Amino acid sequence: RISNRIGFSKENEPEKIEKDLLKQFDKKYYYDLNHILIWHGRNVCTARNPKCENCPISSNCKEFKNRK
Repeated sequence: RISNRIGFSKENEPEKIEKDLLKQFDKKYYYDLNHILIWHGRNVCTARNPKCENCPISSNCKEFKNRK
């Protein structure tokens, strides 16, 4: 969900989303990226009511730009 909203992937299947992410990020960031995306999804970019006004990356977010 987060990867699609931000614009890292357009896929729906987890395996395909993972492949998209692996292409975009250096291997040394994989562990941290996983935790960052989970934290961001739980605290800011929630499923039903994302807090875009408090999001530190909203200026780079595909979904935020589409909501305007």
